[in-house]
Amino acid sequence: MSEGKGRKKAVFPSPEPFRRPERPEERRWPSPTPLPMVPREDIGKVLKQILNRLDAIEKRLERIEKILMAKQPL
Repeated sequence: MSEGKGRKKAVFPSPEPFRRPERPEERRWPSPTPLPMVPREDIGKVLKQILNRLDAIEKRLERIEKILMAKQPL
């Protein structure tokens, strides 16, 4: 019987020993990319452009929704 156990150990090696958890310094997320440098005067312009783009997207989505509703049978 001991011979059979010896064979099992040879065929199935023991699992690797428990690994110590990493230190918090080793698990840190990479530093985020910095925001682009925008002068304070331009921030209002940039926000206005973003709002204009969002409005345009909203209008396109409304047109698409109307087209789909017209094609959908009641």
